[in-house]
Order: sequence, then structure tokens, then C-alpha cells
Amino acid sequence: MLKGTYDVVIVGTDLPALVFGALAAKKGYRVLVLGHGGKENAYEVDGYRFVRRPNLLFGFGESNPIREVFRELALAPEMRNLPRPMTPSCQVVLPDARVEITQVRDILDREVEREYPGRLPAFRDFTDRLVEVEKALEPVLRDIPTLPPGTIKEYFAFRRYRKGVAPLLSGPDADALAPFADNPRLRAMLAAPVAAMSGLARPWDAPLPFIRLANHMLRGLFHVEWGEDALKALFLARIRGNSGDVRPADHVDMLVTARGTVREVEIQARNESVGVGLLVAGTRLEPLLDLIPSAHAKRRYAAKVARRTPSHYGVTVNIGTRRSVIPEGMAQIVFQVADPAAPLEGTNLLTLQLDPAMEPQEARDPDRAVVAVTGWMPADRFNGEAAPVQDFADRMVAQVKRLIPFLDSHPMTVSVSAIELSPKTGLPILDPEGLTPVYPDTVPRSLDLMTWPVRTAYRNLLNLGDCTAGPLGFEGAFVSAFVAFNVLKNRIPLKNVM
Repeated sequence: MLKGTYDVVIVGTDLPALVFGALAAKKGYRVLVLGHGGKENAYEVDGYRFVRRPNLLFGFGESNPIREVFRELALAPEMRNLPRPMTPSCQVVLPDARVEITQVRDILDREVEREYPGRLPAFRDFTDRLVEVEKALEPVLRDIPTLPPGTIKEYFAFRRYRKGVAPLLSGPDADALAPFADNPRLRAMLAAPVAAMSGLARPWDAPLPFIRLANHMLRGLFHVEWGEDALKALFLARIRGNSGDVRPADHVDMLVTARGTVREVEIQARNESVGVGLLVAGTRLEPLLDLIPSAHAKRRYAAKVARRTPSHYGVTVNIGTRRSVIPEGMAQIVFQVADPAAPLEGTNLLTLQLDPAMEPQEARDPDRAVVAVTGWMPADRFNGEAAPVQDFADRMVAQVKRLIPFLDSHPMTVSVSAIELSPKTGLPILDPEGLTPVYPDTVPRSLDLMTWPVRTAYRNLLNLGDCTAGPLGFEGAFVSAFVAFNVLKNRIPLKNVM
């Protein structure tokens, strides 16, 4: 039974989709959000607040896409009060060096001079150059053209923006860290945070996003109470407040399509269908395509999506322990590198986050603490089962004990966010919500800013899962949301919205 029609139906609750949904609802589009099994980032085990992935938040002060979303949604008070700069921003720990990254230039200079004697002038020249070069990207992030272009008008706009950033685009000789080719330790100090923020094991191969994220890192990471969950709640509240509907418990059972267009969405376990003007995948795209009946499915496109496999999976293991074992002076976010000369993947680069759920200060347990540890597991070690993920998590914990040597001296509660117990067998099984797939190759004609296109082969199906944030990480979620909103305005003009 058809029960209503929506301009926009969002399936899933990934951040890019919710940002887009809030923008659409604010402009008058009728929006429906179906949870489709999406989970909050934070969860509890034995009274500890754990996370499925780290909260690496940045850009609230200087990112035009983030500022514009908060302005458009009338969230200026939240923009002023919610994000707080971390002090220090983060730490990078190498086998023989520990550097505090801070927004205070003099303090950072002293840190660099202490750990890398004689390299401070080169470091200053490099960071000054980062700021200057970033100016070429500002017009793109101010206007946010539709990428990759799909029409003649979009293509000519793309050519104009590409001309401004052409020297920064990736290529066989691209190396954003070329000035430090002779110093792996200094390269690792700069590359480790950017690799974690972007998910790329070789972030310097994509100079444009590398420069953008390096500047974000030097300007500071942010603490937001309850992290990404709080931001999602803001956007969901704006959808509800602008006459949108949010149904977190509902799953999609089937997508009814005709002539390459999704017409209806059937709700699982209900005798209900909803009509759709534009469908948004706010979750992994491949399982959603499987909900299209084979007689109407674009099989070549589904095969193309299936072939697009990730290079790595982000795996997070949470350790609940006594707060007294945390080393004095440990920053809230630490990037630990075991071998500066080796690739920044596997257990060679770990992101440690203290109290990762970002609960308010008054809500923290003074005696107990949580350390969330995230590493990039190479996809060739992944076979779809829990055992390789557990083995990788065990090796991450062993690496962390070198930084926090007294972990073994107290009882620990350990949880791998991508592993849960089967309710049928009681055996460990994978929870896909706890894995972060990483796609290293940028989309052609996307200015190296996207690793998955927003458009799909279906006329009215857009892809806004977390993977569309691409190498820009947190900021990329807002960029892809604006790209999708441009597509929406062209498909369903605002003047037709009642």
C-alpha cells in the first residue's frame, strides 16, 4: 500500500546523508529518513563508553562548507558553543620522538627544533607554503561545483576550477612531502595525522587533500561533546523541525524501479510503500543495490560497484582501564608510528583517542578511562570473517602497550567494535557498522576530492554513505552533501516544492 510520497528518502544515517537531508528539509523539500540498521558511534560495555570509529573532527573555524551548513541551518549558537579546540591538538609519537602539535606557533617551533635539530627553517617554509597553496583551493570549497561533472554546464565549470588547482593534482610524480624526502622521521610527523584523517596510507600522493588536511591539523582538532553522534542528532532535529520524518527503526525491503528510476521504497515487515522523488543511500551502496529486483537492476553497474574494493578497513579496538595507567601529559588524540620509514598502514600507524565518546567533563569517571585504538587493516588480510579482525586488534593492543606500559597491571575491558556475538550461535561474527572501508583512488574529474561519486547509474539514486567523504575526511562529508544538494535542485527545482 502506497502511503505518501516524499521528495527525498534517505536510507541509512551516515553523516553526509544527514547533512544533505537537513539542507533539503530547510529549503522546503519533504524528507524521510529510514534508519535501515544504522547505529550510533558510541556504545556501552561494562559501564565504559566505547566507539565504533574515532571522532576526528576539524574545520569548524575555517572550513567554508562546514560554516555554510551551520549558517544555512540556523545553528550559529551551536557553532559557537559546541566545538572546542583541543589543547594540544594532538601528539605524534615515533620510536625516538614525541611531538605535540599545537596551534601556538612558538610552541610548535620549539617542539620541532627539539626533535629535529636544524630542520626548523625548512619546516617553517613548508608550513607557510601550505597556507599559500591552500588559497588555490578556496574557490572550489566556497562554490562547491558538482563533481564529477555530468552536464556541459558542469563540465565548463569544472574546467575553470581545474585550471586553478592543476599544479596540485595527483600524478606519477606527486609528492606533497618532497621537501623532506631525506628525513623519514619528519615526513612521518606530518603524514601520520593526515593519513589517519583521510584514511590514505600514502596521503602525500594526493597533494590537494593532503595540503587541506595538513592545514586543518596545524590549526587544531576539536572536541565536540558526544562527538559525531551529537552532530547527527543536530541534523536529524533540523529534518524533524522542518516537517521531515525520521523513522530510525525501519528497514528497506525492496526498491521498486522502472526505466532506471526508483519509484517506490517498500518498508520491511510492513504493508507499506512510499513514493520517492530522489533516493539517497546513507549507508553502503552495494547492499542497497541488492534490494532492486533483478529484472529491473542495472547489472553492469552493480558489478562495477562490487569490483570497487577498498584498500584497507579501519578497525577500532576499545580498551577500558583505570585512569591511573594513562601516561601523564598524554593528549586526547595520539598518532603512534612504529617505523617512520614503513608504509602508514596496519599496526605501523595507530590512532589513539582518550575518552573517545567525547562525553562532557562532568560525565567522565574520575577512576576509569577508555582508550580507543584505530588502525588500517590491509584489505588483503580481510576474508569477511571475525578471526582476522580479532588477530589484527590483538596486534594493535600489543603495539599500544609500548606506549602505555602499565595496561597489563590492571584489569581491562576490551571490545572490538567490528565484532559481536551471534544471537543464534554465541560465536563471534562481524558487525559491518564497526568497519570503515577505505578507497584510495580518487574519482576522475573530481579534483582529487572524492573517492566515490555521488551520482549513480540510476537517475534519482544518490550515494551519500561515509565513503563519499573521500580523502577530505570529516570536511568531505559536508562537501559531498553540497554536491548532492546541487543535483537535487536540478532534478526537483525549488519552485516546484510545495
